[in-house]
Amino acid sequence: MTSTLRRALGAAVATALVAASVLVGAPAASADEGLSVGATTRYVLDPGAELVRATMTLDLENVSPDKQADGGVYTYFFDAYTVPVPAGATHVRATSAGKPLAVTVSDTDDPSTAEVRIAFPDLRYSQHRRIVLALDVPGAPPRDPNSTRAGPGYATFVAFGPGDDGRNTVQVVAPSSMSFASTVDGFAEATSGGLTTYTATRNTFEGGIWAGVSLRDPQQVRERTVDVGDLSLTLSSFPDDAKWATFVQGRLEAGLPRLEQLVGNPWPGGLQRIREDASPSLRGYDGWFDPTGDEIVVGEQLDDDLIYHELSHAWVSADSFEQRWLYEGLAQAIAERAVARTGGTPRAHPSVNRTAPDAVPLNAWEGDAGSRSADVDAYAYPAAYRVMHQLLSRLSDAQFAAVVGAAVRGERAYDPAGLVTPSGGRTSWADWLDLVETRVEAPDATALFAQWVLTDAQKKDLAPRQRERAAYAALDAADGPWLPPEGLRDAMTVWDFARAEHVRQAVAPLGAAATAVQRAARRAGLAVPTAVRDSYEQASLDDDYHDLATSLPAAASAITAVGDARRDAAADRGPLGDLGAGLLGVRDRAARAVVALDDGDVARATGLARDATTRAGWALPLGLGITLLALVVVLGTGTVLVLSVRARPRPRHAPAADAGEVATRRDGPGEGPGGGPGHAGPGAPVGNPVRPGPPSA
Repeated sequence: MTSTLRRALGAAVATALVAASVLVGAPAASADEGLSVGATTRYVLDPGAELVRATMTLDLENVSPDKQADGGVYTYFFDAYTVPVPAGATHVRATSAGKPLAVTVSDTDDPSTAEVRIAFPDLRYSQHRRIVLALDVPGAPPRDPNSTRAGPGYATFVAFGPGDDGRNTVQVVAPSSMSFASTVDGFAEATSGGLTTYTATRNTFEGGIWAGVSLRDPQQVRERTVDVGDLSLTLSSFPDDAKWATFVQGRLEAGLPRLEQLVGNPWPGGLQRIREDASPSLRGYDGWFDPTGDEIVVGEQLDDDLIYHELSHAWVSADSFEQRWLYEGLAQAIAERAVARTGGTPRAHPSVNRTAPDAVPLNAWEGDAGSRSADVDAYAYPAAYRVMHQLLSRLSDAQFAAVVGAAVRGERAYDPAGLVTPSGGRTSWADWLDLVETRVEAPDATALFAQWVLTDAQKKDLAPRQRERAAYAALDAADGPWLPPEGLRDAMTVWDFARAEHVRQAVAPLGAAATAVQRAARRAGLAVPTAVRDSYEQASLDDDYHDLATSLPAAASAITAVGDARRDAAADRGPLGDLGAGLLGVRDRAARAVVALDDGDVARATGLARDATTRAGWALPLGLGITLLALVVVLGTGTVLVLSVRARPRPRHAPAADAGEVATRRDGPGEGPGGGPGHAGPGAPVGNPVRPGPPSA
């Protein structure tokens, strides 16, 4: 039930006590004096007839004594009593002592409320009258301005009982199979014969008990399954309201993919059902996302903004954000975009003023519905939306998704986009302010937070924050594309600005050394070793910052040396230089220096690189020397061979014989000198004798 209905009922009760006619010219009695009222009001749901049967038993007593004044007697009496009842009530009838009383039913400014005036004979001082008022409440169809409902398996109505505190009882009777919800927590339960009676005896306001009531039979529903991508949802509607399920299905199919784009994260799961139910309105909501029940519960209204708002809570909720205004404001900002992107018309939001009587800093808007003021809620919901709208409305969808997605994932503003710290936890208002100022550059964010969000104590941190953010930006620019060290980023994230200043002073001198490493890498054509960059970006202790003052220059020197060694190894030295380089292992050492550098072993990389460079300087002389030595060896070997050939001894021959000896030697065997027979000596050839030919000339 709405607060408008609550106010209407309160006004009806205030006018229910009618001042009697005044005898002897007495002035009229005021409405809050002179009549004592006790009441027992019973509302019984009749599921078969789909209506609520109400009986109100009133015990009235005139407690206004006659008075004498100005020579006359003033007598007070009552002749009618007025009570509010649900609009559309039928068979309205009143009796007293078994006799019918005249009743008049009239409308009020609230479409859900009517008034019944019961007339009776004058009730004078000390007189009592018991009146029994009976009526039937059939309920109106879905989405009727009259919010009273009584349909198959469900009912929603106002259980009202007039009466003085301590003399007032309101009872609601329904089948035990039905769930019960109310705006009042004080109902006691008693079950008998398949029926449960819910009883309240404590007034909720001056003049009576007012309780919005919702009853629901979970077995009497109309269900359908809707598949959107990989998501399968069950829609559970009232049996007589198929239009609601058709509407919600259309919003799911059109809007869920768009929501994923706007939030910058895929559907997180945790939802199985969307259920039509009036119970959220009894707690001051249009609907809610129930992660424990894996369901969204909304009323009968056909409201795409409401559907997208509740679906957005799958991402933006108390599980991912610390403050209520953050996830409520973000859900509404997301829903508004989704409505616009799917062809709908975003809802108008009530304007709010920071100086309104019920205005509070949004960071002070906490607690559940039962412990919060409805008037504060009426301010805080549109105020949270206003802040988010001013922060995000100028962004493109891509920018919107980037910053909202980062907040949902729990990213820190001072880390690169996409990096999630495992221990990051939920996003706080401080994290959100840092994100919108860092990731999307919202220039008016701080002023907006100071006006609408922060408590006076929290505002005191804005000045040191502004100082340290400016100093942080200067330091971040000084160290090139590298991130400032983790110790500084962490201090900035948790708004520990004293620590941030200490770390910044320790880190600031390292900016030049960090950029020197980066320049050395560019000149060398090498990537900065991951270990070197990590040693800077992940430094978080004073000892880390002290060590960097030495390690960064050493890294720059190593990168330069490795770059020189790599160039020396690749240089074109000609055949002789290449010969020397190969023999000296220049390329091997240069390659090993690159590997050592990639591994972060700066000292080894430096040693290997310098060794390679030194050896490269000896490559040509060594190649030339080896070549000359080879020539010398070759020439020397040739000379030795020539000389050895010339020095070899000539073959030895016998001395020439004279003619006689020749003739004798040419004689045949056995012939002596002169041709006579002779004796062949040992080893002499044996054969036919050869005759000597004519002597040569």
